[in-house]
Amino acid sequence: MPDFSNRLLARFAGQRFSYRWYSDIQLARQGIVLEQNKEPALSGGIQRICSRTLDHVPIDDLQEGDDIVTIARKAGIIDENTGRPLYLLLDRARNSGCRIIIADALDDEPYISSQLAPALEMTDQLVRGIELAKEAVGAESARIEIYKELGDSPVTIGENLGGVPVDRVGAGYPADNSLIQKHREEKASVFGACALIHLARAVDEKIAQTTVFVTVAGDGVTTSANLEVSIDKTAGELLRQFGLSDETSRVVIGGSMRGVTITDLDSTRVTAQTRGILAMREVFKDYNYTCIGCGKCDDVCPVGLSPYYLYKFVQAGRYSMLEDFDIDLCIGCGTCSYVCPAKLKIASEITRGKMELVQYMNAKKEKEQNEEVRA
Repeated sequence: MPDFSNRLLARFAGQRFSYRWYSDIQLARQGIVLEQNKEPALSGGIQRICSRTLDHVPIDDLQEGDDIVTIARKAGIIDENTGRPLYLLLDRARNSGCRIIIADALDDEPYISSQLAPALEMTDQLVRGIELAKEAVGAESARIEIYKELGDSPVTIGENLGGVPVDRVGAGYPADNSLIQKHREEKASVFGACALIHLARAVDEKIAQTTVFVTVAGDGVTTSANLEVSIDKTAGELLRQFGLSDETSRVVIGGSMRGVTITDLDSTRVTAQTRGILAMREVFKDYNYTCIGCGKCDDVCPVGLSPYYLYKFVQAGRYSMLEDFDIDLCIGCGTCSYVCPAKLKIASEITRGKMELVQYMNAKKEKEQNEEVRA
């Protein structure tokens, strides 16, 4: 069976689909343009909130002559997009014949600017990290990718940052999904902008990664801001520093589209993949709306799936149909939930369905094996 990327590209090429027309899939690839709401955080600079014990911690066991990949490993740098150790990504890029290094500062989700803000404010460190990544993998060139649609933000960005070309991606959300084939054809490797900043610090300052860049925003806080915080900070601690409202009914950690709702604010700590912490006052799911069958979720799915049917099948527990309708190709972007006029939890239900399908298939396989033994 082909891997995920090949199956995704096959679907975009018009192969292996049974319920959507090719033109619909091509239209879906364009995604949707979301209201960005990145201000005042994006133009407000980055505030640093770090515990003394986690501020500029030296790298353990650093040896003279350690190469860049080894330093990234010893510094414990995690790529904020994938959640994988940076040294593994560098090693894979080096072994795959990477030609182009891409610093990902897209930030295409509403409210979130925790990649773009560091890229703009710490450009020298980002450029240094890019050069180190190029050296580590033997790449020929590099560029920085940012999202073209910045909405109401007054921030202006030129054609390059610190001499590195800037590619303003104009696709709708999710922007990274539209770039899969382009990156593959270019033999490009993508690294989070924040991870590259930490790489520069590790090599030049000999310090480990003990901080992450996070956007705090939403109508449940007095003001929004971009922060660099130590990894011992909790969501509650950070939100209260920026005026957490008593009327807040929902807190999301991770991102406005792909994040998850949390209830215990003081036990939930930031991680290397925490891109944002959002406090919201209104929760539409409490209105108990039902699906009206409008099909808007199908129209915007960037992979060309049918969230409408997947949602229905998950609700009904029809696992065989989930497999037939390619639930495993869902990338979890959350676009279906965003456009749903009934504000249903389509994306989270599909995610639940993916997990339950794995359990169903495992149980089915075990049952078949037991029957073979008895026979």
